[in-house]
Amino acid sequence: MEYVMRTARSSRGISRDREPGCTCCCHLKSAVTISPRSAHFKKEGGLSTHNIMNISKIRLAIKITCSDNTLYRVTPVYAIVEPEEVIVLNIGRIEGEAKKDRLGILMIDYSGTGNAKEAFKRTDLRPVTINIPLIVKEN
Repeated sequence: MEYVMRTARSSRGISRDREPGCTCCCHLKSAVTISPRSAHFKKEGGLSTHNIMNISKIRLAIKITCSDNTLYRVTPVYAIVEPEEVIVLNIGRIEGEAKKDRLGILMIDYSGTGNAKEAFKRTDLRPVTINIPLIVKEN
């Protein structure tokens, strides 16, 4: 199942146009598709692969965070996603108790020349987050 967030609309039904430098969530979330939208694991662990596609015309820097770094490993942690580019996100889980966890995909509009890790060092930018539930089956 593919998940696409649509651009927010005003109460009058007129779509918002993105202003230069705008990083509000209604524009950046609509710039990305994530497929599949959730990660499923067995209690014994496993691997889940996801595609992150930048469907916009802007360059994005992403950072992946997790609610439990002892059970989960993610690659890549930082990445630059060019317009119309797809990157593969691998989520690995080791054996452990079944509990509710989540993965956060933080995004910022990034037109710089450095790497994604440097982009997130800036304190004046507030990243937009898309959460992916990490679901563990008991059996």
